[in-house]
Amino acid sequence: MKKSGTRRYTEEERREMVQLYRQSGYSASRFCKEMNLGYPTLKRWLGNESAKVSLVEVVVEEKASAESLSLTIRLPNGIECELRSGLTSQGAISFIRGLKGC
Repeated sequence: MKKSGTRRYTEEERREMVQLYRQSGYSASRFCKEMNLGYPTLKRWLGNESAKVSLVEVVVEEKASAESLSLTIRLPNGIECELRSGLTSQGAISFIRGLKGC
């Protein structure tokens, strides 16, 4: 017997909901309350999303100074992050590896 109030989402609806969550800037808990969505459901969808591999183009541009780098990261969802002022290549590598966990 189906629980009262449960809803089945299509794969497209799940992807759209995850995209809305990422663009919202809300915590997962607040987003779920606003969208009347179960918190465990969103977490499961996010887990499924991270299991999929996606490639992002990375453009490396040479700067005048080899001692200091400037790094700009543009994600497909429009988020942009720029690091500069004394960033070393090792620092950039560490930062990118850290993003992998987000």
